[in-house]
Amino acid sequence: MFPECIECRGTKGLCGIDPCPLLSEVRSRLPVSETSKVVEMSGPSPPSMFVGRYGYPDVRAGLTASLSPDEGFSKMANGDPAELFGRPLEEVAARHAGLITGGRKMDVSSAVSPDLVLEATQLVAKSSSSVEIELDFARPVAVGGNPTFDSMSTPLGPTGEVVRAEVTGNAKISRKIASITEEVDVLASEAMGELVDSGTGEAQISRMLSSGLLGREEGRKLVPTRWGITATDDTLGKRVWDKVRFLPSLDKVLVFEAEYLDNRFHVVLTPGSWAFHMMEAWTGGSLWSETGRVLGDWEEGSPRTKYASRVTGAYYSARLGVLEYLESIGRSGACLIWRDIGPGYWAPVGVWLIRETVREALRGKGRKFDSLEAAIGFMSDRVSSPNELRKSWFANRSIQMRLDAF
Repeated sequence: MFPECIECRGTKGLCGIDPCPLLSEVRSRLPVSETSKVVEMSGPSPPSMFVGRYGYPDVRAGLTASLSPDEGFSKMANGDPAELFGRPLEEVAARHAGLITGGRKMDVSSAVSPDLVLEATQLVAKSSSSVEIELDFARPVAVGGNPTFDSMSTPLGPTGEVVRAEVTGNAKISRKIASITEEVDVLASEAMGELVDSGTGEAQISRMLSSGLLGREEGRKLVPTRWGITATDDTLGKRVWDKVRFLPSLDKVLVFEAEYLDNRFHVVLTPGSWAFHMMEAWTGGSLWSETGRVLGDWEEGSPRTKYASRVTGAYYSARLGVLEYLESIGRSGACLIWRDIGPGYWAPVGVWLIRETVREALRGKGRKFDSLEAAIGFMSDRVSSPNELRKSWFANRSIQMRLDAF
């Protein structure tokens, strides 16, 4: 492990080793199954598709299907990995090993004039339930091995160069999705708002954004999957914030807790104007740190415009969950999230885990405190780095606000 690992997390190649040695080690921890090779296949797509980011604007894009769906396949029958929430890490991490992605290189601008492969990919992206597809590959694809991992999106199973992709089943497409993809004079952000209001989930909105189905016609492009996930969380979060900021403030400090896959969250809500601070403590022996490291990003007054480069996509996923909760209770306020990541989280499975665990925490009954100091005192015995918590921007912001009142 290198000092740069915590900053890179397998995405920047800072050590110069390709593939990431830590993510390769993760793959070795999963059960090994018998491998075989296929040159063609038919099976259900969850629905799922993938757009890579390497070589942008010439990226690899295509659709994903299961060669032999097992009993648990139905748990992701709408393509949302959050359907696996609550399942053991081994199951979540290995779920994608049997999913094969057939894709090819294409320019991101090809979204407006898709070839047959991209046309099939866009059809899968619009479907709200699993749909049967057929794939023919240029060369045999090895299946049965372990998936590759990414710190933001779900694990990715075997991939191959596809020469033919066809949707053979009936794609279930809602009227709203059908109409919004035909509207070529609506901004992508407006389209995403309309979709979420109609009950469309983040996973499907992200798929549609990545496959170039949203926005004004001249601006429609393929969006790499990991970028699309963050863009969706960020855009939907800003939309909810624009409503929450006009609501009356909380009158108490609240602390919520939840834990999943050795990720322990404390969510602190306080009265006052909007601010958001997320801190991640990668404890000693965790995936990206041997000795422990705390990272954080924040915003104040309004949503940040500069990318949260320390916490990355988890920041926007967590913020969306918090803003949704504030809207649901009709209150505004500020928020501090502390996330402890232990060695039990040995395989990254995507930022959906952060979004769903924050939502789970906020479904619970929060503890009430008269002050932020009291809340931090309570948390100090429960987090891995209490000194970092006490020194945090959010805690000191509270002190500065009181000083400014005099």
